[in-house]
Amino acid sequence: MKRPLVGLCIAFCLGIITAAYLRIPFPILCLVTFLLLVLSIIFIKQNSKFTIFILCAVFFLGVALLRNSQILPNCHIAKIIPYKSDSVSLIGVIDNDPIYQGEKVSFILKAEKLGINETWQKTCGQVLVKVFSAEDARLPDGQGSMLGGIKNKFSYGDRLFLKGKLYRPFSFSKGFNYRNYLKHQGIYCILSVKKDSMVKELDKKAGNLLKAFSLKVKHRLRGVIVRNLSPFSAGILNALILGDRQDLPRYLLDILMNLGTIHIIAISGFNVGIVAFIILLILKIIKLPRKPRYILTILLLIVYCILTGASPPVVRATVMAVIFLLAYFFEREVHIYNSLSLAILIILAFNPWQLFEISFQFSFLSVVSIVWLSPKIKSVFPEKLDKISWLRFLILTFCVSVAAWIGLLPLIAYYFKTFTTITVLANMIIVPYSALITALGFSFALIGILIPSLVTIFAATNELLILILFKIHSFLVVIP
Repeated sequence: MKRPLVGLCIAFCLGIITAAYLRIPFPILCLVTFLLLVLSIIFIKQNSKFTIFILCAVFFLGVALLRNSQILPNCHIAKIIPYKSDSVSLIGVIDNDPIYQGEKVSFILKAEKLGINETWQKTCGQVLVKVFSAEDARLPDGQGSMLGGIKNKFSYGDRLFLKGKLYRPFSFSKGFNYRNYLKHQGIYCILSVKKDSMVKELDKKAGNLLKAFSLKVKHRLRGVIVRNLSPFSAGILNALILGDRQDLPRYLLDILMNLGTIHIIAISGFNVGIVAFIILLILKIIKLPRKPRYILTILLLIVYCILTGASPPVVRATVMAVIFLLAYFFEREVHIYNSLSLAILIILAFNPWQLFEISFQFSFLSVVSIVWLSPKIKSVFPEKLDKISWLRFLILTFCVSVAAWIGLLPLIAYYFKTFTTITVLANMIIVPYSALITALGFSFALIGILIPSLVTIFAATNELLILILFKIHSFLVVIP
């Protein structure tokens, strides 16, 4: 096969889709996959038979992986909680960076023990915890406290004792299905901790050291941004470079959604690419040798992925960047379709449910559309225009924007029931401009940590650029 990974990727995805609608026993799937792999090895020298058997094997492997993700262990918390219960007790470790919103803080807890009616049992699985009006969750003597007014008292790696109501997420008949959304992230339960409940810290630093370090860097960067910018500008820059969107005003989100430019505040390949470019540029300036430069960039991108929350879009973009950097490291030619397919296979192998997420479909379809359609659109323009640098930049920006818009149009129409042509013009202007803000904003946050004396100059520049960005959006959104 000319593009072997593309065929394997398609077969794997079809297997996952099939598993979502058909319930085939897991042992049978394992047996069929094994037999097909054996047959592919037997006929490895016969191209046509080998291709058929290996594609079928990968298809059934996709079916088996999704089927296996639906099988929860007996100790899983989703199998233990009663249908209706009074307050339960839960012990576990915070597994992400807590999100503070007004008088509520939410985080993912890796469950360890569950207490129902004074009876304790070991458990596993992730629980979405929502703590309301938490005042003093930590005490020096380790004793629990009553809650009543939120402060930043929770952090990644804390082992907590919590009391609250444990329930399954709601499933709505129309529109967004919250239960499925959480299930695709491996979360089957929500624990609601009210202000009159108890929260007790049992231990600290029980998490992964690399993740803890990454989140510490994130808090330092966020501190620089919040201290030196206005709340409005800080909210936008935190979304652009750190993935924190809780401080964005609702009206701004509506403008971004109407213009079709909301992707700029979602950490994805756009942001990861800019950060990778900045890292490579800095390492090149300090004259680090080529191969160590790529390895260090990969490590720093992994840290960046973790500090932004390791959300599926960031993980996807990081995997793609790592694949490209490794190709350059080993001095191999980069084939975009094979690289994309490899990234999809790696991501879906860890979580096959991502195939059904809108963000996953948007991410890869937009890249495929840009790679496939933009050269075709560009061929319409006369070749002599390529000799003028600023015209070449405008044409390339236009082609990329139109290609992405055409590729995503069916999905946008299906999921959001909307059709907007202003998106092409908006993205032509806003995407390059947002890239500039992201690069300068990331540099500003780093300088705030390394050389605090220079931070005021960069802060004023970022404030101005973010204000102009908002004005551009406000102007474009009123166009019919």
